[in-house]
Amino acid sequence: MKKYILIAALVLAGCGKKKQEEAPAPAPVAAGSGSAVATTPPPAPPPTPAAVDVPTEQDFEEQAKNDIDDKNVAKKLDALEGDLAQ
Repeated sequence: MKKYILIAALVLAGCGKKKQEEAPAPAPVAAGSGSAVATTPPPAPPPTPAAVDVPTEQDFEEQAKNDIDDKNVAKKLDALEGDLAQ
């Protein structure tokens, strides 16, 4: 009978230790004045797209004034229409 009591006492003592081990540990408290809140750093902003220089009609205006005159306007227009038709 003493063996059963001893075994029961050991089983009960072992069960108590498991409950203590399963308990979650308290969260660490940050030291300081309490005015600052611990946060993760903000995510990095997305990269800005690279500036692309898209040609506009103003970019070609000076070249067109030099290349096109009253004598060759019909020829240049026909060439342009041919390029667009392809």
